[in-house]
Amino acid sequence: MDQSVVPVIRRATEHDIDDIARIICRAFATDDPIEEYVFPDETDRHRRSPRMLRLMIRYRFLPADGAAVATVDGKVVGALLWYPAGYRKSLWREAVSGPLLLWAMGAGTTRGMHVDEAIAEVRPTEGHHFMVYLGADPAVQRAGVGRKLVTWLNALADQQSDTVGGICKDGNIAYYTAFGYDVIRQVRIGSIGPEMNFMLRQPVPAP
Repeated sequence: MDQSVVPVIRRATEHDIDDIARIICRAFATDDPIEEYVFPDETDRHRRSPRMLRLMIRYRFLPADGAAVATVDGKVVGALLWYPAGYRKSLWREAVSGPLLLWAMGAGTTRGMHVDEAIAEVRPTEGHHFMVYLGADPAVQRAGVGRKLVTWLNALADQQSDTVGGICKDGNIAYYTAFGYDVIRQVRIGSIGPEMNFMLRQPVPAP
């Protein structure tokens, strides 16, 4: 992608589900400790991750208004999924999606629950947005797509005077500190999973 092209950020819709799942899966295909923990077998991971993501987007992120995409000439090239401030799981949606997620994740279900537990452990009690997935199509990585998405969410949080948090591996700390995030603590996924960094950004008051 031309470095001078500025991606357009918009809220995601159901029509974007397949594009989001494809982009996130490609972006997290290698060197992602959480995906590798949930689905240790690479073949199994490539088969099950897209199914899992489509269900999570449809039943969690979209209903919560926690999904945005970056587009260039109408084509989706990046995606951000997060739990917005005040997010609460819908019992009805969880009841509907639960059996589907069990089918999609197979043996990775228990480890996926460990990820949810780690997120719940570090999430602040005050109003906050919690980033879960940020990815760009490998063809446009390093062209500013991810930065544009993070900047967009940060601006939204600033308008609402909310913090923004998320967990990341050691190699991504510098990426987020550049946006004003601080490492607050470490959290382990499950008892034998990877240790991740919980990062938090305080809202910036309007001038």
